[in-house]
Amino acid sequence: MSKIALIGDVILDKYDYCSNRENPESSAPCYTIERTEYKPGGAGNVAANLSALGDDFELISVIGNDENAKILKKVLSDSKISCNLIVDDSRETIIKERTLSIHDGRYHFRKDKERKQYINENHTLEILNHLSDMELIVISDYNKGVISERLMERLKQTGKKIIADFKPAHKSFYRDIFMIVPNMKEALQMSGLENEIESAEKLRREMKTRVLLKRSERGISYFGLEGDSELRIDFPTEAKKVFDVTGAGDSVLAAFSHFYIKGFNLEDCIRFANKSAGIAVSYPGCYAVSEKEIFEN
Repeated sequence: MSKIALIGDVILDKYDYCSNRENPESSAPCYTIERTEYKPGGAGNVAANLSALGDDFELISVIGNDENAKILKKVLSDSKISCNLIVDDSRETIIKERTLSIHDGRYHFRKDKERKQYINENHTLEILNHLSDMELIVISDYNKGVISERLMERLKQTGKKIIADFKPAHKSFYRDIFMIVPNMKEALQMSGLENEIESAEKLRREMKTRVLLKRSERGISYFGLEGDSELRIDFPTEAKKVFDVTGAGDSVLAAFSHFYIKGFNLEDCIRFANKSAGIAVSYPGCYAVSEKEIFEN
């Protein structure tokens, strides 16, 4: 029996490690690809973190029927991620291509290939059919179309606890769920305010949900609902060095969900999620943090 259902937009992350050379055609940079790596991105990175933590979970998403989908399936399989991927022939599998230096891992630029397309009613029903044995629903919504308003309505009706990390465009979808996990920029955008603490408080009241606020170099803060045993918890950042913040928010979502489903108290769940982010940012690209690393740090 899977305990966690992870639902969201899966993205194929491609990393081209390149050497730089003079461009014979113009003054624009010229790169020679020395090595290429693929990793699961978007909800796939949350899944990679849940897998590294040893969770019993299933990743549920909708992908295309194309060459990138084939690569993505292999990448997920290699990462030992349990999946239920719904194939849609009309859909394009999303890919983010990053160019980095082969010498020091420095990030040069990124190219994205994507087309937003909301899932249809049949896909909604397929997703719902996989939730009967799940104890917790985790949403990783990158605003690419897998999470629709209709799907969220139906997910709330299951009565299961929902923890969501989402883009501000979908704010209206997530009222009355168990907890949301925005970063500072997202919280400010959704609240219309200029202070992240006031923003989190406003979102808690307006959306009637708990807020776990990712505050970058300021750490992480939790805002509970009236009647909860904990109304506010703050932790300073655990990052000892910051190499790349890519995917750190996914590590927070995965780590909190992991320890919460294992029965840890709320303060420990937040502490370990904060530690996970501090570890993730010390590596280039998306990095899946293990439970052993969290406890050792």
